[in-house]
Amino acid sequence: MVYKMVTQIDEQFNTPLKLVLASTMAVFTGLTAQLSFKIGVIPYTMQNLGVVLSGLLLGPYWGFISQIIYLILIAMGLNLASGFTGGIGVFFGPTAGYLLTFPIAAFLTGYFRKLFWRNSRIGYFAVWLGSIVSFIPVYAAGFLVFYRYASLNPSALAFATETTSFLGLIDPFLVVLFATTIIYMPQDFFIDHVLAIGAYAYIREMLDQKGIRLD
Repeated sequence: MVYKMVTQIDEQFNTPLKLVLASTMAVFTGLTAQLSFKIGVIPYTMQNLGVVLSGLLLGPYWGFISQIIYLILIAMGLNLASGFTGGIGVFFGPTAGYLLTFPIAAFLTGYFRKLFWRNSRIGYFAVWLGSIVSFIPVYAAGFLVFYRYASLNPSALAFATETTSFLGLIDPFLVVLFATTIIYMPQDFFIDHVLAIGAYAYIREMLDQKGIRLD
């Protein structure tokens, strides 16, 4: 099924154009990573917006490629990771689990969009639920990597403890679990993902009016 979808995309767009679109979304993801704000001591970014929109616009295969390009740009030293950071060292830090699974999230988001997209409330809701499922690997990897890092670096555990201090948690496992996943989910799911779906619907409608289809 996935191969068939990829083949259909290949029949409609030449590879150079696909690479341009994927590269554009990679840079866009890097820009959204810099859109950050804090509520108390909890740091939030808008990075999920870029990842989700990549999958929605480009589909599973090229959404995946866009995030691979994003990781390559970071590895080359471009400051496109959160906090205007870049370089190989980013992939050995406490947030590496999130970054390395972004391609999987983009792929799954694109896949669910192809399965469920309808220009209706039900279609929007189904794609939104699909985007949530798509980020399960990201949250799982983000937690596991940070937990390993925190077990070796007191400063990382201190950050997690401070971030979740309002919950009164004591167990390090729960502290890190909440600090790396749960406290970010409302903003990710109800702001980033909703904005991405709205942007996709708007862009798709504009392209349809011009007789252009991305899939």
